[in-house]
Amino acid sequence: MSIKIENLAAKKMAFFRNVGPYGSEENFKMMKEFKKWIRANGLSKNWFEYGVYGIAQDNPEVTSPNECRYDVIIPVDNDDEVKEPAMSGNFAGGRYAVFTITHTTEAVKEFWHNLNMEITENNLILRKAPIIERYKEEEGEDKYCEFLVPIQ
Repeated sequence: MSIKIENLAAKKMAFFRNVGPYGSEENFKMMKEFKKWIRANGLSKNWFEYGVYGIAQDNPEVTSPNECRYDVIIPVDNDDEVKEPAMSGNFAGGRYAVFTITHTTEAVKEFWHNLNMEITENNLILRKAPIIERYKEEEGEDKYCEFLVPIQ
């Protein structure tokens, strides 16, 4: 797994939210709809520049699966109008260890399985914030996605 350190700027964001179990078909459908919304609202340049973020907002070990919030986010400029059904908010930014993996189910499972080992081996000190999934491409064996782990 390749790793790099990246500082993300605080930005205004547009987002969709689903409440329900993580990994659900609803979250997958929401991502597809969000990408359509991005294109329809002239934000493809933001997709290529920043990527689309997926953020699990709750810990499923302490939050009921039916109450878990999953957001798909795209950073936007302050003067960009965020049209419904998207919502507007602010992304705090910060420092992240970025892990790049192939965008397959197997690679994602391997990332989560090896995460604690990677944190230890790379002497990373975590900060309290959600891990972010970042997508700049569609899914597939020849495509990549990134996991952004919040660090100090």
